[in-house]
Amino acid sequence: MSARTLPPKTAPGFDSFIGNARAVEILRRAIGRDRLPHAMIFAGPPGVGKCTLALMAARRLNCLSPEGDDACGRCSPCVRIGAALLARRLECEKRGDRPCGSCPSCRIREMRHPDLHLVGPDEGKTAIGIKRVRGLIGEIAFQPIEARYRAVILDPADQMTVEAQNCLLKTLEEPPSRTVILLVTSNPYALLDTIRSRCRLLHFGEIPPERIERHLVEAEGRPAAQARLAALLGGGSLGAALEVDTAAYGGIREQAFAFVSLLLRKGSFREASAAAAQAARDKQSFPVYIDSVSALLEDVYYAGIDPGRVGQRDLLDRIGPLARSARHQTVVRAIEGVRRLKLNLRSNVNRQIALEALFIEITRR
Repeated sequence: MSARTLPPKTAPGFDSFIGNARAVEILRRAIGRDRLPHAMIFAGPPGVGKCTLALMAARRLNCLSPEGDDACGRCSPCVRIGAALLARRLECEKRGDRPCGSCPSCRIREMRHPDLHLVGPDEGKTAIGIKRVRGLIGEIAFQPIEARYRAVILDPADQMTVEAQNCLLKTLEEPPSRTVILLVTSNPYALLDTIRSRCRLLHFGEIPPERIERHLVEAEGRPAAQARLAALLGGGSLGAALEVDTAAYGGIREQAFAFVSLLLRKGSFREASAAAAQAARDKQSFPVYIDSVSALLEDVYYAGIDPGRVGQRDLLDRIGPLARSARHQTVVRAIEGVRRLKLNLRSNVNRQIALEALFIEITRR
């Protein structure tokens, strides 16, 4: 496949990046002034585009005809690094156990630039081991093959083993010339202090729901109501919002609404316990259930003070009466309680007991 046959969206510019405008501007200025640090940590929540921005930076560094602070999107390095950007959302069109190598999606995947190194866990593994890092160090010891700068992107960098991180230290201390190393992570403090001290940290935050909603409507073609719901459930993550199946979500939202209703109207513990048991039964869908409870509580909060800010407007006729019957302080306590519950879930607590404890905490005051 030639560069000319790639679709235009293989070359999105910095201006098209969604959210985190400050991080984008810092990166643009550093590259434009030729002052990009040799090693950086891109740290922030999952799904906000950290790896995407790292690839955009690699493309701009190697663009043959940059247009201001951005890449041209048309030269060979732009197209080949842009193929890596597009490939993040492509799957083999023949959908076999292994990529076929011949369909358009697979051919785009194979266009990756030889000086672009995307490093993650090996297939079937969750960690980036020392063997993988040693191999990488051997590859980047020499000058770039074609590009002006070799770009190394480790994602997720926090999945490197301690041995692998220690192996990378010397390379960070004495980096090869014309090589930029970008560590992408949602948990920078899982990296060794010695790693963090040798890298410049670039912070990313959550993306505003309204910005995600606009992207889902304009770029993804989703109906407005579905886009609004997906943006709310995404929790500030575009990646999470793109994965939301709003059609399948309807049943989970009904369960969540029933629990919220019991919570705010101080229903019986017996009913709440039964609802908690039903929700906790499916471990895979439970995080979506909790996100739904959180989104519904926030909508109840806004329905009481500014109905125009209610996200799930298709439920406004049911949320409104709930907001009028519940005390404002109870709604606020419930929102805070769900946030604590989300944190506790990371410690693998019992899901049913956690919901029952939340119910008791809110209704017994």
